Amino acid sequence: MVNIPRLYVAAIKKTSGKTTVAIALNRILSQKDLVVQPFKKGPDFIDPMWHTQAARRTCRNLDFFFLSKDKLVSYFLEKIQRADIAVIEGNHGLFDDIKAEGGSDNAALAKLLSVPVILVLDVKETGRSIVPIILGCQQFDRDIKIGGVILNRVQSDRQKKVLIEAIKMYTNVPILGAIPESKDISILQRHLGLSATLKSNEKENIISNIADYLERFLDIEKIIKIANSAKGLSKTTKNERIKNKEKFNLNIGIAKDEAFNFYYPDNLELLKSLGCSLNFFSPMEDKLPEADALYIGGGFPELYLNELESNIDVRTNIKKFVEDGKPVYAECGGLAYLTNKITFNEAKGEMVSAIDAETVFQKKPVGHGYTILKPIVENKGWWNNLKTIKGHEFHHALLKKSNNEYAFKIERGFGINGTSDGLIVKNSLASFTHIYAPGNPEFFIEWVKFVKYLKQSSV
Repeated sequence: MVNIPRLYVAAIKKTSGKTTVAIALNRILSQKDLVVQPFKKGPDFIDPMWHTQAARRTCRNLDFFFLSKDKLVSYFLEKIQRADIAVIEGNHGLFDDIKAEGGSDNAALAKLLSVPVILVLDVKETGRSIVPIILGCQQFDRDIKIGGVILNRVQSDRQKKVLIEAIKMYTNVPILGAIPESKDISILQRHLGLSATLKSNEKENIISNIADYLERFLDIEKIIKIANSAKGLSKTTKNERIKNKEKFNLNIGIAKDEAFNFYYPDNLELLKSLGCSLNFFSPMEDKLPEADALYIGGGFPELYLNELESNIDVRTNIKKFVEDGKPVYAECGGLAYLTNKITFNEAKGEMVSAIDAETVFQKKPVGHGYTILKPIVENKGWWNNLKTIKGHEFHHALLKKSNNEYAFKIERGFGINGTSDGLIVKNSLASFTHIYAPGNPEFFIEWVKFVKYLKQSSV
């Protein structure tokens, strides 16, 4: 039985301020000499970057699509080891789900992990109507513990007084804070979605300012007390360790800078556990390191077209790397980088040209959501040992003039063209789907086995 304090930061709808509150709590609690383990529900790269830096401990993702309920509990318990408190940030609204009956929403996760929920409520232009919203949440699912509410974007002392009196009169829900609307905080919040483009010191300034401001209006001691009220949580299944015990002793080059930084920490940790040395390099600034394979993740290459185009040396060497039959695995932004050129708004940039296609960014998302991929049997590759691959995508890009082979047919999602994903160029694979290792460990295990095979074959 595990009794580590924990809390779930949720909201009724998006843009209520829950990410800002979660960032602040991660930093404030860590400054109280608590080891804070942050989590984010759903597939997400950007919010976890903020939570990682705020808590000074790697944020982890929790997702029903990738892990069964038993595995989610086991994963959660594994990651909160040696932590004093856990802070989970939800996604979307508390009860938002693609299914009418729910089951994979924030409420379901809070119940599964026995976590009290702190509701962040955007109260701008709201009076005592906030009461039926709170009561509705309590009555809609009585198995959820609403530990308290935080009132965000309070417009005046008068409004604050009305809200507090009404909530106390009609509910038993504690009020944990009332945060006045602030132009300065609004400006800082606009930067939260741009974390991939910000330097660490820039993010640090934003985190510090948000935490300092919110701490003035939050009852931290009461919040800690609510976290301590979480019931004990038992393991429902044994953690499934990687069955492959072989250490592959490979060098993997990882593209990582402001343009490419969408990597789940679990993915990189899995590669390390398989005996891979990870050599990080910047496609904007560095030379290509000595490597047996390259892993180019997602990010925002479209925002750095000049810098990426200017590094002719690394572009030329990556192209040669692919043409020589050495393995590259690329996701989303990494796929775009491997094409001939990227067009974003009116700007264009020459890229690696390992994939004979052009990437054109659209104003609206082209692919957004979970994906299910099935290997195309005819195009045999290391991925053919996998029956089904689950992933997710969020991209605004379309490929033009592409006549390449595909590794996967799409059973769910859009991929590259609505029917296929995973471009094959010699021994390299590039797709718009992001892979999450805890849900698809075999994907990376099979890739590493293939990299080892190619290395031994070339000796």
